Amino acid sequence: MLRLHKITLLLLISLVLYGCSTADDAQRKFEDEAFREPSGFTKTDPSGNIMENDPDDWRIGPLFQGFVEISPAFPNPTTGELVTIEILVTGLQALNGLEVVRLDNRGNFRLLYLDDRIPLPTGLSTITFDPLLFADGGTISNARGLHRVFIFDNRRNLISYGDLKIE
Repeated sequence: MLRLHKITLLLLISLVLYGCSTADDAQRKFEDEAFREPSGFTKTDPSGNIMENDPDDWRIGPLFQGFVEISPAFPNPTTGELVTIEILVTGLQALNGLEVVRLDNRGNFRLLYLDDRIPLPTGLSTITFDPLLFADGGTISNARGLHRVFIFDNRRNLISYGDLKIE
């Protein structure tokens, strides 16, 4: 009888470890996909309505599925208007901080938005940033193009990513 309990316990531990490994593998694959070149974008109007969907944009990372929902950036494309992203936190203590960044021409992260509350409260958070933050030269003409936006928690776990077009 004791031997049966030990076997059952070992099986449970194995399943838990396998589940963690699978989640880590899925998150790693998601992050690999995020660091590809931007391609396509979800077209939205100034109110956030989706006009054309890019299925690769604004997906939720496996570590955060069921705890966070993200609306696509709007307006997208933008000609210089402020850009908004809405994040709905549905899980209690699901997010520790929030960092929205982009990559510059040298491959360095540049901060677009920071919320360092730990944990983030449940409910809707609205993130707004200026597309001029994409201009390494300071004018909107220097920002033109397709850019990848990354959303991380404060431990640098990737929550989501999407592409923003600046015209």
